[in-house]
Amino acid sequence: MLTAVPYIFYLIALVVAGWHSDRAQERRLHSALPCLTCALFLVGVGVFADIPALSLASLCLVLASYGSAYPAFWQSPMMLLAGTGAAAGIALINSIGGLSGWLGPSVVGWLRDVTGKTSAGLYVLASLEVLAALLIMSFVPRGEVATSVPTK
Repeated sequence: MLTAVPYIFYLIALVVAGWHSDRAQERRLHSALPCLTCALFLVGVGVFADIPALSLASLCLVLASYGSAYPAFWQSPMMLLAGTGAAAGIALINSIGGLSGWLGPSVVGWLRDVTGKTSAGLYVLASLEVLAALLIMSFVPRGEVATSVPTK
C-alpha cells in the first residue's frame, strides 16, 4: 500500500502542472524548476534513507516534481521543430528515455554494490536532473509552438 502513495502525488502533480503550464502559456520554467526540485528531493531520499517516514515523504516529492516537469517538457519538440522534425524530436526523446530506463537503475545498482549505499546512485540521478534543468533553460525557447512549413 505504501508504494502507491508516491504515485498518487505523481498523478496529482502531473495534472495540476499541465493545467498551470497551459494556463500560463509558459514551458521553460514549468519544465526546469521541477527538475531542480526533483534533484533536491532525490538528495533528500538519500540523506533520510535511515528515517523511513522522511524518506517516503521525500520520495513522494521526487515523484511529484518529476511528474510536474512532464506536461511542459513534452511541448518542447513542437517549440523547437515543426512538422516531421517535431515527430523525429519526439522519437529521439523517447529513445533516450528508453535507454535511461535501463541505464539509471543499472548505475544506481552498480554504485550500491561499490559503495554499499543507495544514496550514491541517488546523488548521480540528482546531478542528471540538474543537468536536465540547465539544458532546458539553454535550449527551450521562451516562445510558443513552432509553425509548420507549408509543403507544395
